[in-house]
Amino acid sequence: MDTFTIKYNPFNGAEVTLENEYITESKLTELLDLLRSQNKALVWVTIPIQHSHLIPILTELGFVFHLCNEQKLTLICRLQKGAYAPFAPTHTAGVGALVQRDNGDVLLVRERIMNGKGLKLPGGYIDLGENLLVASQREVLEETGITATFKDIVGLVTKFPHQYAKGNLFIVCRLNPITEEIHVRDTDEIEFACWINPEKFIADESSSRFHRHLVQQCLGKTGMSESDYEFDELPAGNKEMFLI
Repeated sequence: MDTFTIKYNPFNGAEVTLENEYITESKLTELLDLLRSQNKALVWVTIPIQHSHLIPILTELGFVFHLCNEQKLTLICRLQKGAYAPFAPTHTAGVGALVQRDNGDVLLVRERIMNGKGLKLPGGYIDLGENLLVASQREVLEETGITATFKDIVGLVTKFPHQYAKGNLFIVCRLNPITEEIHVRDTDEIEFACWINPEKFIADESSSRFHRHLVQQCLGKTGMSESDYEFDELPAGNKEMFLI
């Protein structure tokens, strides 16, 4: 069908790419009939934002929303009742950075949304395709100006519900500082950053009980470090493994 490119996958499904925006309901119906005749169970169609006018047509044909980002939306249609649709993300992933210098002080920040009260660990969301190791170092650099190197993973927290009715994985990484002079880069998000004695922070009730507990429990612990395991070349992408 010259209007579509169809890629079949191991889930007895078809991943459809639209070759142009001039697609009618009759063409889509013809596509679904073809896939039903092939006994396919599921259809994925991804719509770029510039073709969003096609969404009502697809939903009228039985498609429902599945995945989205700012530039595209993926819809699915189950051609067989109960067909399994894998990989609908249920969690976001974030990283917190525990950075401690030689005199024992830990690196903390205050975000502007904290309304002038308390401190917390530097950290934020892991970007799509970004390694955990890279994310932890990036967040520290952006929020404090400190260059630090990843050492190990010392904590893992799961929370539900989190933002937008998703779960959250929060991974606490320990980093060693290479520099110590603070210079906040992300001034839109971060009000200021500082080095502080951990016992003073743990006793500060104006700060998050969550972050105080993490600092108290993770200092001095041995965590999971990066493994030198060599992943298969395919599929291509960023991969990492951490082991005790």
